[in-house]
Amino acid sequence: FKTTDSTPRVIFWARYVDWAVTTPLILVDLALLSKSDTPTILSLVGCDLLMVICGLIGALTIAPYKYCWWVAGLAFFIIVVVTLIQRLNNPEGHGGEALRGLSWLTIISWTVYPVVWIVGSEGTGALGLSQEVGIVTLTDLVAKLGFGFYLIANLQEAGADEEPLNSSSQQYV
Repeated sequence: FKTTDSTPRVIFWARYVDWAVTTPLILVDLALLSKSDTPTILSLVGCDLLMVICGLIGALTIAPYKYCWWVAGLAFFIIVVVTLIQRLNNPEGHGGEALRGLSWLTIISWTVYPVVWIVGSEGTGALGLSQEVGIVTLTDLVAKLGFGFYLIANLQEAGADEEPLNSSSQQYV
């Protein structure tokens, strides 16, 4: 929708709904691949949701306050990145090269979002609306479809040394 305050701007609220659903799923995939414990998974998902909410509130708020929300969202993003890097280098070695590739794909592609936010319609408005939509669409394709294809292609490698889940139910088939 388009705001009607002193600085009209276009807010893509569906983008935030999408991120609130898809980004926790990506983080849970990475956490499970690295065999993270439940508190780590909950903190990743919690920081991720807070990051998305801060971005939405910032988009709906006028300057200069919106930049405070952007900084808060960026702080949660940094916490997510630091946690991913810690799990990437887990001492147990879980996840292998699949975890490494997926983690770096996520970190690098997600770094585009706060940059586009600050120069796009939610932030300074320095980027044209068409360019913003194009960049976010391409980043979404890489961050989500690229993640899914990479995960499927490397799924066997990630779990090669593990026993399949619920293997006892397969004995009657």
